Amino acid sequence: MSFTDEMRQFKFAIKPSSRGTIIAIAIALVIVLAALLVLHSVTLDAQNRAEQWRAQAQQLEQENQALEDKIDNLGTLEGIKDIAQEELGMVDPDTVIITPDK
Repeated sequence: MSFTDEMRQFKFAIKPSSRGTIIAIAIALVIVLAALLVLHSVTLDAQNRAEQWRAQAQQLEQENQALEDKIDNLGTLEGIKDIAQEELGMVDPDTVIITPDK
């Protein structure tokens, strides 16, 4: 059988599209497009959440570093002095405090 004969058989196998087939293809295309839009929306939402989590992680890392620095400073004389002044309201005995008259 030659190539031309095979093509003739193939041509006979293709039938003209009916209105129902065209409608079915159009509906399938609409469904595919809708699915792509939903997928795009979900992807954008996931990217936004990931960016928020990255920003939150960076903020937590900065807070963690500040707390680690504070812990390292606790055992030093300067650290004890800072806590006494900032949290307990104490002052250095050599400090003179001047308050305005009321």
